[in-house]
Amino acid sequence: MQTRDIPAALPMQTRLAVIADGAIDLAARTVTVTFTTGAAVRRQRWSGWESPVPFDEILTVSRDAINMERLNLGAPALDSHSAGSTYSQVGVVERGWIEGTEGKALIRFPSEGIDKASDRMFGLVSEKIIRSVSVGYSLDQVRVVEAAKKGEVEKRIVERWTPYEISFVTIPADLRAQVRSEDAQSFPLSIEMKSRIADAVTRMRMRSRHLAA
Repeated sequence: MQTRDIPAALPMQTRLAVIADGAIDLAARTVTVTFTTGAAVRRQRWSGWESPVPFDEILTVSRDAINMERLNLGAPALDSHSAGSTYSQVGVVERGWIEGTEGKALIRFPSEGIDKASDRMFGLVSEKIIRSVSVGYSLDQVRVVEAAKKGEVEKRIVERWTPYEISFVTIPADLRAQVRSEDAQSFPLSIEMKSRIADAVTRMRMRSRHLAA
């Protein structure tokens, strides 16, 4: 097993989720969203200039894995991950929590008439025109499980991660591609490498020692 720290390794990542029926409170101007279910997402990294290598990213959903601090301190609800101006913020995350195997958040919009962009977004969400949200997050600690045989892909188990914002989106970015930008903020990342083959060899050695004893 090998552990190494890579400072400023990855920019913000995103994942899509669908707003469920019954999640909108018109009087309170709030919407409850599921921002993660921990499902595996096929992504890709690059080996050399033109050699994409696929891998599955799996987010761990638990109180220990997800750092809810930013969500619970009033993280922004944005229009399409646009964080360059306060005009792009259409709401605020009132709180985030874990419910079973899902990460949930309550988003509140400002009172009617305060902001045209927020009124427009809440109207589109209420009328179910905008039906999707996407969470922007950093990867804080990842365990890499190498492919054991041909036809399989590497798995990256995200054991610690931090949601930074939740966005309302129309057509989401390709779920199989990481969102990267030359100007994007990067975040420190701890990576633990663990080979399935090496793990199997270790188990065989332990079994041999047990039988010898």
